[in-house]
Amino acid sequence: MMITVGLICEVADHVSDLDAVIFDLDDTLYPEKDYVRCGYRAVSALFPNVPDMAQRLWAAFEDGRPAIDAVLEEEGLQSYKAAALEAYRQNDPVLTLYPGARELLQRLGERVKLGIITDGRPEGQRAKLRALCIEPLFDEIIVTDELGGTQYRKPDPTAFRLMSERLGTRYDRMAYVGDNIRKDFIAPEALGMRCIWFQNPDGLYYRQ
Repeated sequence: MMITVGLICEVADHVSDLDAVIFDLDDTLYPEKDYVRCGYRAVSALFPNVPDMAQRLWAAFEDGRPAIDAVLEEEGLQSYKAAALEAYRQNDPVLTLYPGARELLQRLGERVKLGIITDGRPEGQRAKLRALCIEPLFDEIIVTDELGGTQYRKPDPTAFRLMSERLGTRYDRMAYVGDNIRKDFIAPEALGMRCIWFQNPDGLYYRQ
């Protein structure tokens, strides 16, 4: 059964009988669009002579276009794509958890084990974790690409199996909390975990 919550703090109402709660990261604990904006600001800093570049990158992103490719092409700067991607991926973001998220994690951590399973480039995901200052709150953190490549991203079940082993917790005593209904819950549902969908209107995947 899928449980739906509209605020991340509501997760506490649905896990009192469990031993472990595992969270997605992007758009579950913090707004991913804030990371994207930080990345675009880092890219725009490479091109001080291009007016309003960060805003143009964001506008292209909102239009569903590959933003960096699109804006560089408009400016005839395609040869700088590698440098732009590097700036985006290595940016030092300024991020803030969703309201109530830190309190939720601190409260849950007093009685259950906590984990994160997140997809994405390791350098970016680790930078997000550092920026949010939440690593000490978790017993285990798995960035799926660190398992051996993008093939381990959700819906691949490997990270969930590994999390169960590392925490020493049965699947039926665990919950997974995520925002992306299209991929986050395929593996945990098949394994018998409780699934909690954060139906996040602020998220990038809300309308999928």
